[in-house]
Amino acid sequence: ASKITKNVSTRLFKYVAKIDVTFNPFDKRTTSAREFLNRTSAKRFIQANSKLAITPHVVSTADPPRVELEFVDGSKKEFDSQGYFASEMLEEVHNHAIQIEYKYEMEGKSVDD
Repeated sequence: ASKITKNVSTRLFKYVAKIDVTFNPFDKRTTSAREFLNRTSAKRFIQANSKLAITPHVVSTADPPRVELEFVDGSKKEFDSQGYFASEMLEEVHNHAIQIEYKYEMEGKSVDD
């Protein structure tokens, strides 16, 4: 796995439109979902992408924790987060955003438009 710098990570989050994190705070399986929520709520992501909608859904059910993302091109990624570390989910988000960035560049589009 390649290391993504803080600046690149921040730039790539411009391609994320929406993040929904669903978890039960009393369920020990929610660690990575909560860490993902904490990391993606960083001020640098909000400043880089003012349109980014981050919504935590706190539930009292026994359902497994979920992390769902929607990107600016309408594509989606979903994780049953108990099977991932937060860093693994972030890496997949970065990889997906890189693909969108490449596609935008090839089409002459800009995420800032």
